[in-house]
Amino acid sequence: MSFCTTRRDFLRHIVNRVISESSARIPVSVIDDFKNKFARAEDKFGFSVFGGDPRKIVDFLSSEEWADIVDYARTTNTLWLLEAILRRAAEEYKQDCPVVASKVSEALEALGKGVAVVESETSFDVVVRKLKLHGLKVEVKEGECAEVEQPLMKVKLCVSEGRINYTICKEGKVSTVEALLTVMQKIREI
Repeated sequence: MSFCTTRRDFLRHIVNRVISESSARIPVSVIDDFKNKFARAEDKFGFSVFGGDPRKIVDFLSSEEWADIVDYARTTNTLWLLEAILRRAAEEYKQDCPVVASKVSEALEALGKGVAVVESETSFDVVVRKLKLHGLKVEVKEGECAEVEQPLMKVKLCVSEGRINYTICKEGKVSTVEALLTVMQKIREI
């Protein structure tokens, strides 16, 4: 890889600032999800200027983690946020880290063409990989089925013909039948 002398940290000086500047247009839960996804990517790829190597942003922008972030942005109608992050990064790195600026520009162009997502089909392997990327513990069962357990909840899922068939089991305690009916109504509305 070529030289990189930047002092601008991707996560702290670019991603978090762009998100902060845009926070009035994005739900808090989506902001938190983006920050968590980018922080996990920094931990995995080590692209921080504080003890890491910013050139590893190139690897990140070619990874499944980046594809997951792009997919999440599409789902939450916030692709414009990723575009703003990439534009800022291209500008920040063009002098001090041209290899990163080049890859960022390439990712921005791919984002505009809609080709940044690695896999678009819903296959069992893709579903399991994405659930694991979200930090969930997935137990693969027979065939193309799996279980995901969280406190007070279990999700059983199978993938067939490009669709995810699921059953969600929720544990809880209530003191009256009326409270139980209320919970059942909320679940029915989902």
